Amino acid sequence: MERTCQDANEKTRNSQSHSPTTLSVSGDRRTRGQDRRGEGISAPRSAALGANHSRHSPAAQAQPPPFFQLPLPWRKPNARRRGLLEDMDFASRHTASAPPPAAGADASSSAVTEEPEYLARYFVVKHSWRGRYRRILCIEASGVVTLDPGTLAVTNSYDFGAEFDRAAPESNATEFTLSVRTDGKGKFKAMRFSSPLRAGILTELHRLRPVHPVVEFPVLHLRRRTQEWAPFKIKVTSLGIELLEVHSGNLRWCLDFRDMDSPAILLLGDSYGRRSAEGGGFVLCPLYGRKSKAFMAASGSTNTVIISYLTKTAKSSIGLSLSVDNSQSMTAADFIAKRANEAVGAAETRHGEWSVIRLRPAAHGTACIESLSLGIGPRGGLGEQGDSVSRQLVLTNTSLVERRPENYEATIVRPLSAVSALVRFAEEPQMFAFEFNDGCPIHVYASTSRDNLIATVLDVLQTQRQCAIPVLPRLTMPGHRIDPPCGASNLQIPHHAAVDMEAANMYIKHLAAVAKEAVASSDTIPGAKIRLWRRIREFNACIPYTGVPINIEVPEVVLMALISLLPATPQNLTADAPPLPPPSPKAAATIMGFVACLRRLLTSRSVSSHVMAFPVAVGRIMGLLRNGSEGVAAEAAGLVAMLIGGGPGDTSMLMDTRGESHATYMHAKSVLFAQPIYVPVLVSRLKPLSVSPLLSLSVVEILEAMLCDPHGETTQHATFVELLRQVAGLRRRLFALFAHPAESVRETISVIMRTIAEEDAIAAESMRDAALKDGALLRHLLNAFFFPAGERRDVSRQLVALWADSYQPALDLLSRILPPGLVAYLHTRSDEDSQNQYDEVPLSRRQRRILQQRRALGGKSTETPEQGMPPNSVDDGDFRHANVGPYGGADVHQRHVSQYSTAHTPSPATSVDPSRAVPHVAVPESVPENHQLGISQLNSHPYSVDSTANGDLIESSHSDFSVPAQVVVGNTPVGSGRLLCNWYGFWRAFGLDHNRADLIWNERTRQELREALQAEVHNLDVEKERTDDIVPGSSVSEDDGSSDTLPRISWNYAEFLVSYPSLSKEVCVGQYYLRLLLESGSNYRAQDFPLRDPVAFFRALYHRFLCDADIGLTVDGAVPDELGSSDDWCDMGRLDGFGGGGGSSVRDLCSRAMAIVYEQHYKVIGPFDGTAHITVLLDRTDDRALRHRLLLLLKAFMNDLSNVEACVLVGGCVLAVDLLTVAHEASERTAIPLQSNLIASTAFTEPSKEWMYIDKDGTKVGPLEKDAIRRLWSKKSIDWTTKCWASSMSDWKRLRDIRELRWALSVRTPVLTSTQIGDAALSILHSMASAHSDLDDAGEIVTPTPMVKRILSSPRCLPHVAQAILTGEPSIVEVSASLLKAIVTRNPKAMIRLYSTGAFYFALAYPGSNLLSIAQLFSATHTHQAFHGGEEAAVSSSLPLAKRSVLGGLLPESLLYVLECSGPSAFAAAMVSDSDTPEIIWTHKMRAEHLIRQVLQHLGDFSQKLAQHCHSLYDYAPMPPVTYPNLKDEMWCHRYYLRNLCDDIRFPNWPIVEHVEFLQSLLAMWREELTRRPMDLSEEEACKILEITLDDLVIGENGSSKKSSELNLANLAKNIENIDEEKLKRQYRKLAIKYHPDKNPEGREKFVAVQKAYERLQASMQGLQGPQVWRLILLLKAQCILYKRYGHVLEPFKYAGYPMLLNAVTVDKDDSNFLSSDRAPLLIAASELIWLTCASSSLNGEELIRDSGIPLLATLLSRCMGIVQPTTPAHEPAARIVTNIMHTFSVLSQFESGRLEILKFGGLVEDIVHCTELEFVPSAVDAALQTAANVSVSSELQNALLAAGFLWFVLPLLLQYDSTAEENETNESHGVGARVQIAKNLHAIHTAQALSKLCGLGGDGISSPSNLPAFNTLRALLTPRLADMLRNYPPKELLSNLNSNLESPEIIWNSSTRGELLKFVDEQRTSQGPDGSYDLTESQSFTYQALSKELKLVMST
Repeated sequence: MERTCQDANEKTRNSQSHSPTTLSVSGDRRTRGQDRRGEGISAPRSAALGANHSRHSPAAQAQPPPFFQLPLPWRKPNARRRGLLEDMDFASRHTASAPPPAAGADASSSAVTEEPEYLARYFVVKHSWRGRYRRILCIEASGVVTLDPGTLAVTNSYDFGAEFDRAAPESNATEFTLSVRTDGKGKFKAMRFSSPLRAGILTELHRLRPVHPVVEFPVLHLRRRTQEWAPFKIKVTSLGIELLEVHSGNLRWCLDFRDMDSPAILLLGDSYGRRSAEGGGFVLCPLYGRKSKAFMAASGSTNTVIISYLTKTAKSSIGLSLSVDNSQSMTAADFIAKRANEAVGAAETRHGEWSVIRLRPAAHGTACIESLSLGIGPRGGLGEQGDSVSRQLVLTNTSLVERRPENYEATIVRPLSAVSALVRFAEEPQMFAFEFNDGCPIHVYASTSRDNLIATVLDVLQTQRQCAIPVLPRLTMPGHRIDPPCGASNLQIPHHAAVDMEAANMYIKHLAAVAKEAVASSDTIPGAKIRLWRRIREFNACIPYTGVPINIEVPEVVLMALISLLPATPQNLTADAPPLPPPSPKAAATIMGFVACLRRLLTSRSVSSHVMAFPVAVGRIMGLLRNGSEGVAAEAAGLVAMLIGGGPGDTSMLMDTRGESHATYMHAKSVLFAQPIYVPVLVSRLKPLSVSPLLSLSVVEILEAMLCDPHGETTQHATFVELLRQVAGLRRRLFALFAHPAESVRETISVIMRTIAEEDAIAAESMRDAALKDGALLRHLLNAFFFPAGERRDVSRQLVALWADSYQPALDLLSRILPPGLVAYLHTRSDEDSQNQYDEVPLSRRQRRILQQRRALGGKSTETPEQGMPPNSVDDGDFRHANVGPYGGADVHQRHVSQYSTAHTPSPATSVDPSRAVPHVAVPESVPENHQLGISQLNSHPYSVDSTANGDLIESSHSDFSVPAQVVVGNTPVGSGRLLCNWYGFWRAFGLDHNRADLIWNERTRQELREALQAEVHNLDVEKERTDDIVPGSSVSEDDGSSDTLPRISWNYAEFLVSYPSLSKEVCVGQYYLRLLLESGSNYRAQDFPLRDPVAFFRALYHRFLCDADIGLTVDGAVPDELGSSDDWCDMGRLDGFGGGGGSSVRDLCSRAMAIVYEQHYKVIGPFDGTAHITVLLDRTDDRALRHRLLLLLKAFMNDLSNVEACVLVGGCVLAVDLLTVAHEASERTAIPLQSNLIASTAFTEPSKEWMYIDKDGTKVGPLEKDAIRRLWSKKSIDWTTKCWASSMSDWKRLRDIRELRWALSVRTPVLTSTQIGDAALSILHSMASAHSDLDDAGEIVTPTPMVKRILSSPRCLPHVAQAILTGEPSIVEVSASLLKAIVTRNPKAMIRLYSTGAFYFALAYPGSNLLSIAQLFSATHTHQAFHGGEEAAVSSSLPLAKRSVLGGLLPESLLYVLECSGPSAFAAAMVSDSDTPEIIWTHKMRAEHLIRQVLQHLGDFSQKLAQHCHSLYDYAPMPPVTYPNLKDEMWCHRYYLRNLCDDIRFPNWPIVEHVEFLQSLLAMWREELTRRPMDLSEEEACKILEITLDDLVIGENGSSKKSSELNLANLAKNIENIDEEKLKRQYRKLAIKYHPDKNPEGREKFVAVQKAYERLQASMQGLQGPQVWRLILLLKAQCILYKRYGHVLEPFKYAGYPMLLNAVTVDKDDSNFLSSDRAPLLIAASELIWLTCASSSLNGEELIRDSGIPLLATLLSRCMGIVQPTTPAHEPAARIVTNIMHTFSVLSQFESGRLEILKFGGLVEDIVHCTELEFVPSAVDAALQTAANVSVSSELQNALLAAGFLWFVLPLLLQYDSTAEENETNESHGVGARVQIAKNLHAIHTAQALSKLCGLGGDGISSPSNLPAFNTLRALLTPRLADMLRNYPPKELLSNLNSNLESPEIIWNSSTRGELLKFVDEQRTSQGPDGSYDLTESQSFTYQALSKELKLVMST
């Protein structure tokens, strides 16, 4: 079916008033001036046209068709047949109606002239030659009338028949003309008018007087259902478009031009989506949410022609420009899809849904009404052609949506903001309508739940718009409204709810004019009251329901007239008197009009004060509360609520300040309720069962203003108390209001409930009891738990909290239907802020809405999708109402599903009492998946928490959500208003998924609870309905005397409980689920959650553990409960702690739970008396799983000292050690990553066979592996009495007595791995060892040693603890090492024997990196072991560290030093690092390939034995030293590796500490090395002691052993180096085990001999027989480095190694090979060390002189000088030795004794002088020059130097100086040449200094004797001027002059002179005397040939 336009058949489209379009009116339209009488109603006209009549045809108006009474589904069978207009109680528009009845009685008067009923009225401006005048343009059926706005006097009137021609728009957007003439004669003249509503005016005029001819076009219409083009005709008229059927001509659809949207026409594309005017058709787009329709020109026309004619007609007739959109490329299929998706209206929060009947006029509801008559036609619609259709009316947060029931497609969506009024037809109980304010026609509906629907819509409207919305008893007359909005104009001029002051004054003036007549007439003026009634209706139509402006003045006569029209109430009525008899519907509608008018006027400040001062007015207003018409009573109650500050709207505008508002409301309440009788009268309107929801809504608004904040404080105390008691007296009737359709009523009732609880304890208590008995608590529990997040759920939660808090029956009910863990949240402490918020703001959303209304805060209070649940999260059907009719009848259209399970849906015919009806928003069948708790919702309000149902388990460890643990008890009395229980935490916890030990709560359990509650609510409702069938209303009758004889229904809440099938398999003990208690991860740590009573829970667990064997019989091994339910079995599921079955699984759970609980709460539980029992059971049980559980339990018991003692007394310590040995059974070892992969997993090897047994025949069988024993057991070949044996066992034992085998044969699957067992056992042992300290409070050692230490250090336990390290598991290794340290600490006997357990070997073989515990064990024990064979060896400190430590020979000495000096942490770090430094040389490869490999080789297959026999004991044997190839050429001294330390390239400046100690160690090792002698034991003797021959040891070239015949003495040493080290070690290991003193006390001497023999062969293999030159060199180099870097530190100390050092530099005269390759490095190092020691301290120099070091050095120098040449490079050994010796002499020459020794030694001075010739050894030259300068202080040595030719060798050095080299030295880096020049410059400087001292001219403070021959020689050679510069000038100045050209009167010096000088020097070098000396005589007379011609004058003084 096409989407319909709004109710057409209504009267003219423009007849929509402020409250939207009025529906049809009654009566026949007569000509203006004719009399109409109220008694007679003329024949009605049809609301629709006939088949052959246009809706504009005059015939349609002249021939009214008869009415047809077609009974509709919603019409009662006995309904009156007088026509719809009378049934709907429309006042006659065209006949004289009865005078307004004064008191509900019909009044009649003589016929009077009455004003005509207009179809529409508009304000217009008339343009004339006199000016512009404002007029009211009135359109009636017969013509046009203009009125004066001030007096309503007729200024002009024109009859359509003769005086009116046509109306046409002008070019201006607001102007139009009317062609008229007077008296029906003359020419028509155009009268110009203007109005912004021009389109509406012209449409109404054209409807009555068409101006354009009708044109029809054949078209094809696109049908929505079939998507086919069907043939139709389009008729284009003056006012719009009509769609007619081709054959019948019936009108199917119409659209006025003024009601077309923008764009009005859309062009469709063709089937391919291409834009084409003719290919695709066009779409007409209407307003008001109506669906668009698609058309296509049929044969004989084109789309272009049709569209063109449409636009032209609209422009010329209405003045509208229809916009055409041709930019779309939408196809017809796209249009259908888009149309289906348009206006869905489902994306908003829903408030209800109802099944309704839509009453439509002709053309499927789109045709307008052509006449003022209306009736129900034969098709059940409005008018003859009208029809009725079923619809689903959906109320959303912002819209009213009509949907088709068959496919739920939205047909019309109207915004709530467009609704101006609701119409509740007075005489038709099922019909209602909506009026709109945007030009949309009214919508008329029928529904069996009309009042519920109207109340819901009214509540949402008033909540959304924050203002009051009228509920009218009849439609608004179309002509009463001035300027009714129309579609096109309303888009430009939107509707405004407020009225301006000028218009309000005009309307009041109209009222006042007729009010005077009515008051003064006393029925003397005919029709005065009729005219007053007319003005009142017009006033109500024009003034919005919000009232007149606040400052407007209203004449008192108007108020008097209105008050006088209100019916008076009899004075003799009592408070409990029933309401008065209801007036007739017409009279009731009239009274409601009076009250509505008074309400609009009361918004004026002056009017409200006048009314409050008028006692009669107050009495009549309050008397209306007794009126028998619920509509009148509701309107009066709304008026009272407005006066006292209640109801919707911003009534605070009445006052300027809050103080005035406060006083006004207080005064109004005191006046209105001055008579106490009005309080019970007001409350009594709520007592009837069939009270209208609209009346109860208005009454509750009064109660809200009287009792609730913020206006409750203005109520007088007496009135407040009385009203509160009266309301509390309603009891169950008050509960019925929770089923009210208006959400505000439910919210307000909850606030009133809270107020009662706060103010009246007795009433609160009775209400709690009533809520429980009536089932209201049950119903609201269901709502509180399962409503979507929103105010409705908040209401229910609030009520549950009020009714159940501190009320024990209600709390007991909660305990029966909810798990204890969830109820526990009620008894926890809540957050202070949230509790305060809870106490002070019971309904925050309602309170916010009230405050917004009162304080003009604005904003919407209805929950938005962001605040509540997602808009599309619940299926549409879940929100449909279970509506209740006004008389309690169920809605047969709506009750298709209850809000609960469909299995319990009552019969549609069943009557349901409203008090028991479920609120209209149904509980969803299932909580939507995305209905999840949001953090913002949690923080917003305690009741804004949504349920999570997405399957995510939210554990109890929420950061902001704690688990209930502590019960809080309060003593606040009932009625104090303060809630004791933590409802905030309770609701919040309910919405979360919990998976804790004390609570399993998830979507499944919530569903089970929902089903149980739904079923109980359904059953209760059914029982109440049955009782109502017997005695109506008895189920909710009050406790009065009259009801004693009536059967009553009370809910049996005491026996109601909820079971949860999903939890039936869970084992629950003490209200805790054991399975979840134990799900704490693989680390078996206690789960962190609180327990309410740990002691009781632990006892319950132990009780269940002990009683598990007594749970009953089993059937085929299964517990009966697991086989299904049976009447012949007791129900164990009801027994606390016995859910989920029994047997071994329960024992496991109990033991696991006991472990967790005790571990967390051992301080509270204290000692456990059953510790010994658990220990024994752990040993003796044959259940492997149970043993593991008990092991963990015993581990937890170790937290208490008493438990430890009890366990030790029954043998728990040895038991724990035996459990530790189980770790060796691990089939898979933890992979330890190493940098080297050389230690890889070995290939599979056959298990070791360790066990033997004696069979039944007495035969010893074996050896066997452990698995074979298991197989024999399974075959029953052996039993508990079979005797077995394995290595390390002293004797044969029965199998039952061997703990290892007994455990291996246990049943059931293990729950712990072998490693986990070992971990637990170690933890127990640690707890035992630390239970009693071996130190007292004073720190003194306790004796005897604590029992546990004694037990653990015994041979029965200590080896097994040590062997646990062999498991290789990091956790076990770490803890075992720590435990060993604890055992041997302050336990000397265990300490010195620890090595015999093999613990050190086991620890060294561990490849892991967690070595700290091992390092700590090593640090505490490695130097305290008696591994040398006696206890004294363990305490000896005289031996070196490597000898004292049990780790010596196994680890490098550097690591031992780190362990000893730097501590365990540094040792552990060094062991796992790669280091190659002077301090540590250690790599992963050294550890893996040498240390671990050799240790494992030493251990052999012992680890494989342990896997099969966990109690095997290691047979200790000393291990040969581990060899490390990386350390083969290294030498360790003190704390450094000397080779690395001496490597200046890799470690140029390695820091050295402990310098003196290091030097002492070097000297000691040097001395030791020098004194090393070859061992006197020969290789043959060593092999003999080791019981092996060289034939077995020596490896040939091809890898085979050599025979002794092949070994001769010549190559014996070489062959010794090829000894097979592995064979040697195996033989040594064999003999060491045999003769070790620990095992063979008689073999001590043999053991020592074996050690020496092994050391002898090892020394031969490593070449360590006698002193080694490389070791001596390293020692000397290390000393050189020490003195070179730290000479200043060693200066105070005299060097003690000169005897050894001088011996190293001693060279025999006959030794011609002293510089061989093996001796030269030693001489170099020794000579350098001599120099450095002398240079560091003068003490060393003197000591060297005293030790005759100078002669030895001079001899060595002389031998080397005989080898070196001037061209010898500096790196030659001889040159290096010369350099070192010359440096030594440069130091020794500073001593007098040294100079004497130099002088004594002949030839030494000549060697010193000749050293200056070593051009390529600059360091030696410098040292020689310094030595010459030092010895020049002696005249003898001066002469010796001169005789040795010193001058002739050094003078050339002066001429090699270059000052530019020194300038560049500081600016840039130098090459080789630059460095050579710098060295020459230094030589020149030193030469100048030496010559100065030689001549006695030194100026450095050291005096030297004057040597005139030398000085004179220099004066002759250097010229006097330059020679004198040696005296006091810096050397560089002299050198600069010597190497530059000078020419002055004093000196001439140039290259010629320098050349002559060098030539002379060369000559002198060769002119030696016979004795080899040089003479200076000739040189003193030297003259320069270049200066021979110069005249030299000598000045004499």
